[in-house]
Amino acid sequence: MERMMFDVVITGGRIFDGTGGPPFRADIAIRDGRIVEIGTATGPARDTIDAAGAIVTPGFIDIHTHYDGQFLWDQELEPSFSNGVTTAIAGNCGVGFAPVRAGNRKDLIDIMEGVEDIPGIVLDEGLDWSWESFPDYLDKLAARQFTMDVATHVTHAPLRVYVMGDRAMRHEAATDADLAEMQRLVREGMAAGAVGFSAARIIEHRSATGAHVPGTFAEDRELAALAGAMGESGHGVFQLVPLGAAGDTGGAPNTIDERLDEHERFVRIARAAGRPVTYILHAMQHAPDEWRQMLAATAAANADGLDIRAQVASRGLGWIFSLDGYHLFAARPSYLAIAGLPRRERAVAMRDPARRAAILAEEDTPEAVADPRVVRMIGLLRRILPGCYAIGHRLDYEPDASRRVDAIAAETGRTMAEVVYDVLAEGDGGGILIDFAMNYVDGGLDAAHALLADPNTVSGLSDGGAHLPLVCDGASPTFHLTFWARDRARGPVFPIEKMVNKLTGEPAALYDLDDRGTIAVGKRADINVIDFDRLASALPEMVFDLPSGGPRLLQFSQGYRATLVNGVVTRRDDAATGAKPGRLLRAGRAAETIRDGKRLQPA
Repeated sequence: MERMMFDVVITGGRIFDGTGGPPFRADIAIRDGRIVEIGTATGPARDTIDAAGAIVTPGFIDIHTHYDGQFLWDQELEPSFSNGVTTAIAGNCGVGFAPVRAGNRKDLIDIMEGVEDIPGIVLDEGLDWSWESFPDYLDKLAARQFTMDVATHVTHAPLRVYVMGDRAMRHEAATDADLAEMQRLVREGMAAGAVGFSAARIIEHRSATGAHVPGTFAEDRELAALAGAMGESGHGVFQLVPLGAAGDTGGAPNTIDERLDEHERFVRIARAAGRPVTYILHAMQHAPDEWRQMLAATAAANADGLDIRAQVASRGLGWIFSLDGYHLFAARPSYLAIAGLPRRERAVAMRDPARRAAILAEEDTPEAVADPRVVRMIGLLRRILPGCYAIGHRLDYEPDASRRVDAIAAETGRTMAEVVYDVLAEGDGGGILIDFAMNYVDGGLDAAHALLADPNTVSGLSDGGAHLPLVCDGASPTFHLTFWARDRARGPVFPIEKMVNKLTGEPAALYDLDDRGTIAVGKRADINVIDFDRLASALPEMVFDLPSGGPRLLQFSQGYRATLVNGVVTRRDDAATGAKPGRLLRAGRAAETIRDGKRLQPA
């Protein structure tokens, strides 16, 4: 009898299957989007991928992307696409675009612009608003094709505005009728396929108008009611940015008692939902041991039968300053005279001794700058300048104190402004400075290591679609492997299998994505084939490819020999194939297979 043809066979790779177990060598045979054999392939294949010398992993699952708008204008979904992500989840931190009434569209744009640094002009041009309800929004996504599967939470701020209107913007308490309607809409969203519900209580989150985000001050009974409505679906995760997540509880640094009180709120939400809760946790310089106490409280709650996970970042988080982004000299006349030049030419012009002397000697002229954010960011940079790290062109996410701007100034006899100037003007002008505001306690990443190691954490916070001109952590999936499993020089590392598990099996289990996250017969063929020795990320760079020509920082990576989504090769040798097999993932429903352009239900 003639053997059935496989669609793809991956041969000779060292497989890290996503469970955290040790690697093994085997072939993987794929048919109709599923893994059908693991071992020695027994039949011919339309496509064979040679994985000799490579590692083979499940596709990465990114649970915190903020691609709510980008889903609607972009099929490729960088920076996740070039960093091994095969499932991207949005609707994070309580902000999104559904449900929405026509009169509140501008409000939701202002909220997203203020909270996630996505320019309002980009959103205004990129969104067609051809939906009102959350199920309508999902149907809009379901009609699109992507390089990866996409999913989203129901989000608190638009839900509250939809139901309560101006009362939500004024932070009034929800009435019983308000709660009943919000619960109905959460149930509707979960039934339509939302992967959970997200909310935020963080004081620092404000809209572009300066107002706090609707939901920031919601009463416990509102959060519990919404958690309960989510939990009735039998699936979903409640994601929360808690009070004090960035160190402020209302004009002053938070205390540990305030943070532990907030943790008790997680417990109440988890009990109301009967489902997992994930909250944002960083190591903060002003309270360097707070994260340990929070994790201890989480461990105690989980020992009592709950499922609460601290969502943590894999590296230091902070602002990136660059010549094409925000920088110290952007409002000085002699710089403004060359600001329109391409970056390379600008850097050459800045190295002219006369221009260098002029720019460094000049005062800012804020009135000459059209974008008020530029002026605000110059003020911020002045305040934090001594603690910024001069990364330049030598990418290092754990630099020692000798690379701080103040240390370089003292060592070389230059002013700090001169140090910054020379970093920006060097070479092609692509050098960067980073202020590691979070997860860089005591000038290193030991706290980040401990956070990743803890069994009560889950990896997230790549923010691939957010903080576009200032933050660039969309390559953090690659960073899990390059830094934590290979390159770190200043402390302990992890085995590859641990980092693969953090990127695949763990998030899949948290979100009940039973068809992906591990390499096993019957699972979706979402797979990365990685040349581990070559795996590396480039410097973040500014590109101007958003609607209206808006800027965003991207960080591309190399070393991905192949990425497959639902058995279709989307990248080969670090280049896109053009395939778009990714679709909307509707949680709680049978996964759908796409083959030859047709949508098929699995047997």
